[in-house]
Amino acid sequence: MSKRIFHVLLIVFQLAAFSYYAFLRIDNAGIVHEPRAFGDTADYFRNADLPVFSSEFWTSPRPPVTALFWKLAGADPERIFDLQLYFSILCWGVLAITVVAVVRNKLLKPFAFALVLAFSLSRDVYMWDPFLGSESIGLSFMALFLASAIWLLTGWSWWNAACLVFTALALALTRDTYAYLLLMVAAVSFVVFLPGRYRWHAAGVSLALVLIFAFSSKLAGVALRPYDAILMNTALRIYPSEEYTEYFRHHGMPVDDRLVQLARNPQPGEKFAVYLSLRRDKDQEDYRQWAHGVGRTEYLKFLWFFKAVTFQSVFTETPSASFYPDVYYYTATGYHPIITDARISELLYPTRFGLVFFFGANLFAAFVAALAWRDRKALWLAPLLMVLLAYPQAVLVWAADVNDVARHSVPHNVLFRLGAWLLIFFIADTLLADLPARFFKRKESTA
Repeated sequence: MSKRIFHVLLIVFQLAAFSYYAFLRIDNAGIVHEPRAFGDTADYFRNADLPVFSSEFWTSPRPPVTALFWKLAGADPERIFDLQLYFSILCWGVLAITVVAVVRNKLLKPFAFALVLAFSLSRDVYMWDPFLGSESIGLSFMALFLASAIWLLTGWSWWNAACLVFTALALALTRDTYAYLLLMVAAVSFVVFLPGRYRWHAAGVSLALVLIFAFSSKLAGVALRPYDAILMNTALRIYPSEEYTEYFRHHGMPVDDRLVQLARNPQPGEKFAVYLSLRRDKDQEDYRQWAHGVGRTEYLKFLWFFKAVTFQSVFTETPSASFYPDVYYYTATGYHPIITDARISELLYPTRFGLVFFFGANLFAAFVAALAWRDRKALWLAPLLMVLLAYPQAVLVWAADVNDVARHSVPHNVLFRLGAWLLIFFIADTLLADLPARFFKRKESTA
């Protein structure tokens, strides 16, 4: 078979596979009864009603990119569902094409294309399309960011760098936790490329990611999102613990013993009673002033003081939520899995042996990282970071979000599992890169 014929067949396969993939997702969306609203939905709708160029739009209680998309859909739930669905299909298609483009082995290309698309048929990816929140748009931009990163790692160009920075900005302004991921990526990338000839290019991109982090953090601070997190952590993590309460009491936090008792003995249906009291009651003004002022700094000091708890709790307190979250509760009415075979689903997106898979993949990635550094495999950096940064992201989610760890852990779990697959493909591609060339050369010589 000549290279030209193989190339034509590959294009035909990709078109057919993507068409079937899009059909599966669109057809599956048709059985959803209606989009699913949740606690944060009203905030996004209020933001979508604001003028884009108003300061309130950019400093509302939720990051602005999701509301911007909802504006494009006229803030209509059904149209938002459609927009999120088609945007997700497009973004995962771009990522699949990107992976195919950088895989050199011709025989691996169709498998790589099919794998990326099949991976996005996992429940934790496509279930968010009818969910009225930031999850679907965030995962879609994550796919675009990853595609941009892969292109930049295969060859420097200002266009590739600009695409990476743009998608990074969109990602950070979709969910605040993505900004911290960008900060981690910036730090690692700067160190990795410091000895090479692209050190200044890497430094420039890393600086851009740091500035995006700073900008996102500034907007979050003006919108009082860290302040709200302090209130929630006080109500659901600090007050229920005598040790934590006394720590903060000795560090200047006004403590209401009545709310402490309520937090430790909550009545059915009053999970958020303490949080609402801290946020609204007049007699909590001193506490709110503390939270507005030094609260964030004191909370960070608290996390470091109890660092053993901070770094271990994702394994001892919330292992399932942090590393194999069950988010079925958030599916819309009428949800039906696209991949119905449980064994195939588990193979694509492993969850059954969550911690075993997590530790195994991290050990494997750590070993491969040494080989990648030795052999200067720049392309391997993307999947390696997807795997190795899952733990710090899990710690970040645990520390920041005491209320809904499982839902907010989905992004790093998706990255982690996709990173493991991409790492396997990139290693296999390196091992098999020369085989097709020898095959085609032998065929051409005998023709």
